Order: sequence, then structure tokens, then C-alpha cells
Amino acid sequence: MKLNVGEVWLVNFPLEENPETYLRRPVIVLGDEEEPEVLSVKVTKTEPREDDEFDTPIVYWKEASLRFKSTARISKTIHLPRSQFIHKIGDLHPEDLTKVQSLFIKYINSLS
Repeated sequence: MKLNVGEVWLVNFPLEENPETYLRRPVIVLGDEEEPEVLSVKVTKTEPREDDEFDTPIVYWKEASLRFKSTARISKTIHLPRSQFIHKIGDLHPEDLTKVQSLFIKYINSLS
């Protein structure tokens, strides 16, 4: 299965409180699409949290074929095995992708 940066996929996403339990949710493909595990940004229908500068609204959520107004949670970016990917939902608008990528770089830099 081919995955490309900026695509939105439905995946089996592990719960933080119990990584053995999965919830189907959308993610944004952010990492190297050729690797066995794919760098993926969690997407939620919850509004951006005011206390988390790394939550960003997906402005063009309809164009990405998301069903709800959505938020990219950059601080919840993880590597997911390809086996967790169920099907492609759509493609992130270039403006949303640029914002997600910029925030991801800022997030990584904040960790060091």
C-alpha cells in the first residue's frame, strides 16, 4: 500500500491509557512513506486546546474529506505500523499541510 505525505487515512490508533486498545481515527501522514512504520499526526474532532500551542485547526477539513471540523494534534504524533492503516480518506490542503509540518518542526525543536 502506497502512502504519501499529506494524505489523511483512517487507522487503528492506540489509546494513550491502554496501547493494547485501538480506536479508529484519522491521521495525517507526515513521515517517510517507504518505512515500515509511518510518522502520523493524530486528528480529532475536538477543538484545539488553548493550553497546547501544537494543536492546530484543519481549516480545509471538508476538502480533506473529513466528516467533522477537525484539529491536528502535533504533540500526539507517533509512528504507526503500516498494518494499522485501514483506508485513505483524502488529502490535506497544501496550506493545512504547511502549517502541520511547520508546527511539527517547532514541536521537535521544543523537545531538545
